[in-house]
Formats: sequence, C-alpha cells, structure tokens
Amino acid sequence: MKQRVWMVFAALLLAAPAWAGTTIKFYYPVHLTGPLVKEVEAVVAEFHKAHPDIKVEPVWGGNYAENMQKTVAALQAGSPPDIAVHLAVDLVTLRDMDAVIPLDDYVQRDGGDAKVLGDFIPAFLADFRAEQKIWALPFQRSTPILYYNKDLFRKVGLDPNKPPTTWEELLATAQKATVRNPQGQATTWGLTIPDDIWLVMAFIYQNGGRTSSPDFKKVYLGETEAIEAVQFWTDMANKYKVMPRHRTFPISVQDFAAGNTAMLIHSTGNLRFVRDSAKFEWGTAFLPKNRKQAVAIGGAGLYIFKKAPKEKQDAAWKFAAFATSPEMQARWNIGSGYIATRKSAFDLPIMKEYTAKLPQALVARDQLPYALPEMSTHDNWKMRNVFVTTFQEILDEKYTPEAGMKKAQAEIEKILAPFQK
Repeated sequence: MKQRVWMVFAALLLAAPAWAGTTIKFYYPVHLTGPLVKEVEAVVAEFHKAHPDIKVEPVWGGNYAENMQKTVAALQAGSPPDIAVHLAVDLVTLRDMDAVIPLDDYVQRDGGDAKVLGDFIPAFLADFRAEQKIWALPFQRSTPILYYNKDLFRKVGLDPNKPPTTWEELLATAQKATVRNPQGQATTWGLTIPDDIWLVMAFIYQNGGRTSSPDFKKVYLGETEAIEAVQFWTDMANKYKVMPRHRTFPISVQDFAAGNTAMLIHSTGNLRFVRDSAKFEWGTAFLPKNRKQAVAIGGAGLYIFKKAPKEKQDAAWKFAAFATSPEMQARWNIGSGYIATRKSAFDLPIMKEYTAKLPQALVARDQLPYALPEMSTHDNWKMRNVFVTTFQEILDEKYTPEAGMKKAQAEIEKILAPFQK
C-alpha cells in the first residue's frame, strides 16, 4: 500500500510543471504618483488567483532610477530579482552587465512571434529589441502629452477647445494664461514642464533633431536643432517667464491638479491622478510641434534575470505574459493612465466604456504614429546625469544653451569613449 502511495505521489511530482510552488521576487518602480503602487499590487493579486501555484513577491524600488540602482546593487551582491520592471533605455546597461535573458525561446514555445508578440503596439516593442532578439515585454509605456485647464482658458479669454498645436501657439497661449500680481510675480503659470531629459528629447525631436545613435555609442546634443530646442525651453522660463524652473514630476502634476498652472507637459502615466484630483474641466492634446510632429516614447517593460533558476524564469515568464495580456493591460491603462501596450486591449468592452467617458485617455495612443525611441546609450545613467545636470545649469543661466549643450556633448563623449570599438 505504501509503495502504491509513493508511486502516485511520484507521478504527481513528474506531472507538475517545474515552476509549481515557486516564489519569484519582482522589483518595480513607481516614478509618478502613489496610487500606482496599489495598481501594481492589484495585478499581482489577480495573477495569484489565476496561478495559485506561483507566488510573486512585489518589491517597490522607488522611482525608475532608484529601482535600477536597487537592481544593480542586487546583481553585484549576487541576489538579483527574478523579474523586474525597468526602462526601455536600461536595456543596453542590463545587456552590458549580462544580467537578463532574451525571451525568444518562450515566445517560440508559446506559438511564435505572430501569436505572442503580434498584438503589441509596434512602437512599444521596437525598443526592447537588440541583435534581432526580444529582451522584455512592454508593460508600462507612455508618451508625454499636453494637459490643459479649460476653466483657466475661459477665464483669460482662450478657446477651451483649441489647445496650442505649435511652439509659437504654445508660447502665445502661455503668455496669455500667465496671471501676475502687481509686483509682476506669477500667481498662475501659463505652462509647467518638469526638468526631465525625456521631455527635452521631445522638443529636440520636434525641432527636427536627433538624440542618440542606433548603436548607443553617440549623442548629438551639440547639434543646432538640439541647441535651438533648449533655447526655446529656457526662453519660456527666463525671458518670457511663463513657466517655473526646476519642477519635479510629482510637484508639477500636483500644481496642475491644484489649478496653479494652465498647461502641463507630462507623462500620460499621471492621467489617473489628474482624473481623480482636478476639480475643473480639463483636456489633453498632442504635444505642440515645431518643424515636425514628434514625441519621445517612455516607460518600461518586464525583464527576466539570467541568474534566476530555470523554474523561476519559467514562473517569471508566466507572470510577464499575464501582466501584459490584453485584459490586464486594459485594467492597467484605466487604473494608471499608462497606455495599454496591446492593440486588442482597446477593443475590450471595459476600455470602450472607459474611453467613451474619458476621451482624454486616447490622446497618448493616437499620438504614437509620431513617437520616436527615447535617448539611450551605454553607461546610460551616467550619461543622463550629465545631461540633466547641465540642463539645469542652463536653466539657471550658468551657461547659454549653446555653451551648455556643447559642454554636455563633450562630457558624454568621454563617457562613451570606451565603447568606441
């Protein structure tokens, strides 16, 4: 009898998938507002219902940069996460560290590119490809959009249904919407933009410029188009004084929701915060263009780590596939504001109902035909730190836009010199 029981038990063990009973560690960032932590936890909870034999341990890592630092520290300590959300621009660094695995074997096992990847929005998949392999599944992807306060537009005599569509109109609208006290100080800003190079990139692209090379070894910050873009930005802050300097991502969106600025250029990932917080009528629009209509893609995907045992990698793939399914991406879009990464998510009844009530949510998706990859290089965070530090010094008028951008170009060239082989 005992032998028979053991034979049945052994057969059950052999029949169980390798990942059954596995626990995986999941690092994720929240770069924007606090409610997104609950949305991530909701995704994990739904996964546990669908896959009770796999336990996901979510670990909040701070914002994008802090989460990457946490992962790098864990890699150096020999205990990396099994799966993590990191930026598309982190792909180069993670590959340079030999930290993550390509996902092509899983894609082929589950039916091939057309079946597994064909439903993803192409722009969101493209910047996770390298050497003809796919390295992450698109999870929380975004573009910056223009938010505007229709009530403030009406108050200063602007048409609430006509947001600016060009740089010239953006400046003119910001000038008209800025309210000053008798001492000339702004009490309501016409425009607010966080100091973030992702947003600077959008202006460079709109001016016909370029940011980094496809091989991740060069930047083009010293070119005329990039300098002109930064000149326009700094003129709005320093010459025309229609926007504040040195606003962070969280503070800037709080300013908008509080009615302290008429317009905001910010991630679509804060759509939920604006929806839940603003007590006025508001709209969204494409970013205003200059020489061309353009926007930089942002956001992150789900990477699986090389040092994880095979059963944990298998479980991590199950979680990645679940979190990026059309149904979960629709819920993620509604709960966060990040763009659903699958085309079919927008055809689901819950999304149709949501976007019918909140058409502002479709602007970021509809802007995608004009989207370009975010600036990315080897030693990416060191490059970004040089760029953002120099940009802030330009805003503080320590350097002219031309001198500052050429200085940043020279410093970044030194950072990238070891990779010029």
